[in-house]
Amino acid sequence: MEETETAARPSRLTPGKLNIAIVGGSLRAASILRLLSEVENLEVVAVCDPNWSSPGMRLAEELGVFATADLTEIFQVSGLDIIIDVTDDPRTASAILEQKPDSVELMASGGSELIWDLLVAKKRGEEQEKLFVELQVAYDRIRSHERRLQTSKEALEKANEELEGRLAEIFFTHEFFKALTNYTSVADVASLIVDGANGILGAEIACVYLLESEDWTLRLRGSQGRPEDAFESAVPVSKTVLGRAFSEGPVQEPQISGAEGSASWYKEPAELRSQAAVPLRSGVNIIGVMVVASAADRELTPAEFDRLQVIGNQSSLALQNALLHEELERLSVTDRLTELYNHGYLMQRLEEEIGRAARFGHDLALIMLDIDDFKDFNDRYLHQRGDKVLQAVSAIIRQNLRDIDVAARYGGEEFVVVLPETDIVGALAVAERIREGVSEYPFIGRENDPPVTKTISVGVACYPSHANTHTRLIEAADKAMYDAKRTGKNRVAAAGAP
Repeated sequence: MEETETAARPSRLTPGKLNIAIVGGSLRAASILRLLSEVENLEVVAVCDPNWSSPGMRLAEELGVFATADLTEIFQVSGLDIIIDVTDDPRTASAILEQKPDSVELMASGGSELIWDLLVAKKRGEEQEKLFVELQVAYDRIRSHERRLQTSKEALEKANEELEGRLAEIFFTHEFFKALTNYTSVADVASLIVDGANGILGAEIACVYLLESEDWTLRLRGSQGRPEDAFESAVPVSKTVLGRAFSEGPVQEPQISGAEGSASWYKEPAELRSQAAVPLRSGVNIIGVMVVASAADRELTPAEFDRLQVIGNQSSLALQNALLHEELERLSVTDRLTELYNHGYLMQRLEEEIGRAARFGHDLALIMLDIDDFKDFNDRYLHQRGDKVLQAVSAIIRQNLRDIDVAARYGGEEFVVVLPETDIVGALAVAERIREGVSEYPFIGRENDPPVTKTISVGVACYPSHANTHTRLIEAADKAMYDAKRTGKNRVAAAGAP
């Protein structure tokens, strides 16, 4: 939806319902909108946020809820009962208080947190109530069998044994679903899911793979029954039984010897004899796949297959919440424009890495680089093109780093790279590759004009030879970088002796 557009207003509000407007479009706002849309006697009638592409505004469009970037239009919705402000912005709160009718209640950040907790508690309570209903039904069945099988002790004992097993399963399932709500880490939730598959289904092997939309692969996030290196870490969504479950829905293969490639999510697929997989869904979206397998022939009974799907369905909500939490944590330490780490996270990690280098007697290198004449480029081609330069330089930096390295935007057009267990020779080689990559990159100045080139000046310093604290190491690399600028730019300079 373009920023100049406004979604059509509701022709009328639903009588007999509490009508609510949400101000803010964050992930929390989207989550509250999703939960409120499932509650009877409540109706979200409007969502307001200046960013049309925010999660809350996109979800409002998907649900057919009136969305607007103009706060004043919220107060033109007749019959409005409550405004929930999730922006945490004092100016927005003040504007709402000045414009809202006296008949409309305002719930700000504290109130929105209370609403969130109540909605989550309600959803959890509904799940627990369902489980306790099952428990009561199972208990009633036990009593019924006791009355009908009084004359057959053997049959009674067998029935009791089966029902007691079912009761134990229900209690385990109840505790499993309750435990899912206590974790916010994706790794913890995935680990609990595979443990639940073992406890509820007796699965010999269980894995959780989650979708990576960037390369359209399923990546291993939790496993049980074999060492982690026994499984493929990434599987294309079009391959194996995982791909079938992703595209077709729940699938079972009691005998997989003839299904070529179907078990190749396991590194030794010939060892497996049976498998089943179910998609993990968040609304209409599939976020991953859960698979169980065995080295022996095993066909899940209809009841067991149903339980596998229930585990998948119930686990999906916890996984989605964990993924949202993980994404929020990532955004809190990431520079939005370059997608490198931000200054605060850099300083924290640099201090940690220096401490680790000191404990184990390792070298540690730091690279600081600055884009030459960046202000002139911005003035000539405007900031939008300048942002493209920052993004391209960030990508070139990432291409030349290892998984253990840390790259961050230090400020403006300056970047810093931390290279653990790297001496001055290795750091200078990395710096030179980055410098060369930037100097050869064809940047776009104006449309239809030939590409332009940009260069960087780079300074390199090492712990402990150039400095013994993180602040002094940055100062040493910064001084070397300005030495590179003073001596002609587009070059790499090493720090001098302290």
